[in-house]
Amino acid sequence: MTITSGKSSVTGNTGKKGAGAVAPLTRSQLRSRIAKLPRMRMAHLPTPLEEMPRLTAELGGPRILVKREDMTGLAYGGNKARHYEFEIPHIRDEGYDTLINIMDYHSNNARMTAAAANKAGMRYVLVLKNAAHRSVQGNLLIDKLLGAELHLLDQFQSETAGDYATKLKEKLESEGAKPYLLQDHLFPRIVGMVGFVDAGLELLDQIEELGLQNVHIFGVAGRSLCGLILAARNLGLDWKFTGVQVTYDPPLDEYIFQHSNDIKALLDLPLTYSKADMPVLTQYVGEGYGIMTPEVAEAIHMAARTDAIICDPNYTGTVMAALIDQVREGNLGMDESVIFLHTGGLPAVFTFAEQLAKWKG
Repeated sequence: MTITSGKSSVTGNTGKKGAGAVAPLTRSQLRSRIAKLPRMRMAHLPTPLEEMPRLTAELGGPRILVKREDMTGLAYGGNKARHYEFEIPHIRDEGYDTLINIMDYHSNNARMTAAAANKAGMRYVLVLKNAAHRSVQGNLLIDKLLGAELHLLDQFQSETAGDYATKLKEKLESEGAKPYLLQDHLFPRIVGMVGFVDAGLELLDQIEELGLQNVHIFGVAGRSLCGLILAARNLGLDWKFTGVQVTYDPPLDEYIFQHSNDIKALLDLPLTYSKADMPVLTQYVGEGYGIMTPEVAEAIHMAARTDAIICDPNYTGTVMAALIDQVREGNLGMDESVIFLHTGGLPAVFTFAEQLAKWKG
């Protein structure tokens, strides 16, 4: 990868010369597309791009860095801070005054939505699946501190959480509120990508400053990584991406890939992403979301004990476990600059306190 100031190398299907080629956007052109959307500043930006020299040495592998999206602020930080800079003003400008959200009991999304709603002065109603009788710990504790109106469902109620939330919405409407049920709308499914198209511009500046070559970004197979892919493709960059699956539900086709043209239209982009742009590692999920594997426990301890980076058991810990294993298996080139996308989730560490404390490597 060759990058010079103000320009980036154009390789692959982003900018080959010949019939049908699409000229890459300039940075200012891409910024102007983002600037057309309403925005409410919430995140502490730019987030650092830090070296992980001790993990690099421990693994004897390629140069590893971390993009610190855990440092965005907004109630312990995370990637959703960038998402909500665009999502909240859109919802508010449509005249809604109440957010309704359906999430799992230790959801990072649930916690950060509560914080964003508070910033905007909006009421927040949170339907939490599998939450009845749980210890008030981790994200659930932060939800309470932020004043979310909690509906804690048991295992059986959780099977019809959508119906439960719809009835809540109808009740609130009868009381004169204008509630926005996040799961009913398209915009929340794609807006997170917008925040990370913007993050891609920020990351490019940092990559140039450090003189990084052969950039390979590891992250959760989700909307944030798709946003970085969009930035890279439309700027003509040859960054590589590897997504890591962290849950079986919802399927990735439904969650991200079916929305590739929706985000292209929203930002009026010449190019969008496809499955070919993001190989997805599926072998690190284990039994499923919220069930920590021994490999994830090892990865959390290793990242903490080398470069003092704290990962969570659900998302970033799984990505770190995948990255470590891929290095050990020799699947990454020694000339690559590997960037670990740290998307936050820190309160979840405390939900797994007993398991993490007992782990012996």
